[in-house]
This record gives sequence, C-alpha cells and structure tokens, in this order.
Amino acid sequence: MRKGFTRRLKPLEMLGPEQVEQIQNAALDILGETGVTFAGLWALDVLEKAGCKVDRERRRARIPPGLVQECLRRVPNTFRARARDPQDDLIFGGNTLHFTHSAGMQSVDLETFEPRPATRRDYVECVTVLDALPTISHLACYPYYGYEGVPPAMAIPESVAMKLRYSTKHQFTCYAKGSEVFTIGMAQALGIEVTGTVTATPPLMWDEAALNVARRVVEAGFPIATVDGYTLGATGPATIAGTVALATAQHLSLIVLVQLLSPGHRMSVGHFACPSNMATGSPLFGDIGASLSNAMWNQVWRAYRVPCSNGSPGYVSAKVMDYQAGYEKALAALIAALSGANYILLHLGVSSEITAHPVQAILDDDVAAMIGRFIEGEEVRDETLALELIEEVGPLPGQYLDKTHTRDWWRKGQVMTLAADRMSYPEWMQAGKKTALDYARARMQEILETHRPTPLTPAQDAEIERILNEARKYYASRQ
Repeated sequence: MRKGFTRRLKPLEMLGPEQVEQIQNAALDILGETGVTFAGLWALDVLEKAGCKVDRERRRARIPPGLVQECLRRVPNTFRARARDPQDDLIFGGNTLHFTHSAGMQSVDLETFEPRPATRRDYVECVTVLDALPTISHLACYPYYGYEGVPPAMAIPESVAMKLRYSTKHQFTCYAKGSEVFTIGMAQALGIEVTGTVTATPPLMWDEAALNVARRVVEAGFPIATVDGYTLGATGPATIAGTVALATAQHLSLIVLVQLLSPGHRMSVGHFACPSNMATGSPLFGDIGASLSNAMWNQVWRAYRVPCSNGSPGYVSAKVMDYQAGYEKALAALIAALSGANYILLHLGVSSEITAHPVQAILDDDVAAMIGRFIEGEEVRDETLALELIEEVGPLPGQYLDKTHTRDWWRKGQVMTLAADRMSYPEWMQAGKKTALDYARARMQEILETHRPTPLTPAQDAEIERILNEARKYYASRQ
C-alpha cells in the first residue's frame, strides 16, 4: 500500500472554533433557504422522498439541516481505494497526505514554452513518468486533455485506458458524453476500482451529466470525489469566507444525495477556488488568495471529518518552469499540506490549465518530497537526542562525521532531491553549470529508459481494447 506522508504536526488553523461554526451554519442556511439546483428529475425524487422541499419547475431542492447532519455522519472518515497493484492501494483521510498531478490542455515545447498538441508518444511518456515518481500516490483524471488522432468524444476513455496500460497506480476518472459507462466498465473488467470525479457547476448547481455519473459510480461501488471550481468575484462572492461557505453548501448537497442512495458510501471533497483577475476576467492562478481559501476550507472539512483535497496548487500563472512557477506551486502546496489536505494536485501543470509536461512533474516531485518531510515532523527520544554521543565527542576537536549514529541517521533527516543543484560553486562550474531544469530533463530520460510499469496481461489488454472499440462505435454513430 502507498503510505503517502503522515502529518504529525498540528494542522494550521486560520479560524477560531466559532468561525468554523459560522461557516458551517452559513452553509446550512444556503441549503435550507436558497437551495441547490439538481438538473436530474430522478435526483429531485430521491431528495423529496427524504424530506427536502422541491421546486420542480426550477429543479431546485432545499435541504433541511437535520438531513445534512444525518448524511454527514454516514460518510467514512477514512477509506481504502484499490489499485491495479495492491501495493498501490491507498488510504484516504485522517492525517494522511497524498500528492497527485494537475493537467494541461496541451503539452509544451521546452525550448520556446509555446503550447503544442500532445502526441500518443507524449501521453505514454507522461504516464510512465507519473507512474515512476515516488511522491505521486495516484493518477488524476488526465495529464493532457486528449492527444492527436483521438476524437474529442473518445479523449476520456482513451486516457483511462492509457493510464491502465502504463501505470499500476489508482486513478481518478472524469466524464463527458456518458464516457463513465466505458471507464467504469474497464475498471470492472480488471477487477479494480477507479474514483469517479463529480464536478460541480458553480454556483449551486449539479448538472444532469454530473448526477448521472454520481449514480453510476454509486452503483459500481466505487469511491466518489466531488470537485467545485469557484472563481471568487465571478461564480462566488469576492470574499473568501463567502465562497468557502457557498462551496461547502454545494458539496454537502451532493453528499446528501449520495448517502441517500448508498449509506456509508466512500467520498472525498475537492476545493479548487481562485480569485478572479478583475483586469482580464480569467482565474488568478497562483494567487495567495487561493491558499487562504484552501486553508479555511480544509479546517471546515476537518471538523466534518470528511477527506478533503485542494486542486489549485497544481495550476499557476507562470508560463515557463521558472522562479515564479516554483514559488507559486511550493507556497500553495505547503499551505495546503499544513492546513490538513488529504491529497493535493501539484505535479505536471506548467501554465494555468493550458500546458503540462513531465519535466515539470519531476521538478514538482522534489517540492512534494520536502513538504512531506516537513509535515512528518521530527522525533524527540533518547536516540535522536544522542546525549551519549554528545558526551563521547565533547567539544572541539571532536566531530561527528565518522560516527555510526551519523551514518544511521543522516538520510532519515535529509531529502535527497533529484532535480536540484546542491554542488559547491566550484563543482558546479566544473560540471557545466547545470540547472534544475537540466537535471529534470536528464531524469526524465533516465526514467523512460529504465522504468517498466507492470503491463496488463494479454487477456486484460484485449478486454480494454474491446471496450474502447465499443466506445468508438457508440460515439461514431452519434456524430
């Protein structure tokens, strides 16, 4: 099982207990007074039967506080998600932190940093690198939004198949045009699980496609991850507290529906909110406001004891793999980790949701390793205090380099970064003045030459191809 990182530090708290309660009460008020739009009539039937006030003409449900609290109590605080290889199974929730990756519409040229369409080879190489990186616990919905030669309708099924073929890690799946029918079928054919992502339509709406996905994932018995996507000042209030309360209400509404369908169903909630750039109208990726929103959100959902995630650290405003990209990603991921996120999207994305590249994921791997080392804290006991050793060495000219204790402990305390320059200045000059980007590119080549993910069996591969052909025929007939 992939253990991720264990948070041994007290989580960062942005709010006092009374402020957490205020936000939670505000979310209940939104659910009971404003209500949430459920575009699927079947969902309204389920909610109405449970005691919700339903306006069918507007397809809006108002959910009473008691029902929300009852359904929240049914959500597991921690749960296991199965992967193709049992060693890659995951435990979500509690004090465990996992990292995964973000995505890009396209790949990027590493010389010009201009977007370019991803090829099939790009996709294979990207998934191979993601499978190899040790801090990535599971694969997210997609690294690229399709690749050359694949019709848009087939982008998600082909992506899921690619991840199944080139990685043994657990994966999350998205949906479009009913593609979940085929992706769930692939997982079932292999006897594994995928986590079905259900995406909100802010503010306060679940469209029919999202609701149908939720029902199908429930019927399959797979975990569900809800994700928002609020933009402060556009689809949510400009205030962080207002948007956190609004997003909380939205997630709670689907928790109610899912728990009514399947009491105790495994769920996690994902917050991905950014301020709006009022000069351009686009989301302001990498802004500290997104991290403030994440920290408040994580504290609210820790109080609910529901596994939670943050998506914004993986998306930045920087256009290249530079200093800006480094601080936007590292600060956001560190704050998310310290404030209690159970999984964080970090690796791979280069610029906003436009570009992604495995070289960036390799750079991000070092960031994740350092954050993980920090949140796991430090042991204080006789062996780490080392009083006997200190007495043995004494003052100068005593030293610790040749001691057994040093050999036993130095690796446990240091993170051996694999894409960073840590040479002395003279060594760096003699080695050709290489940068972190140079080391990351070399590591990518090494991974592609040496990493061999466990392949599907011929029978499994044939079954995946059969389902893909079924999907190709289905979408071709509807053009």
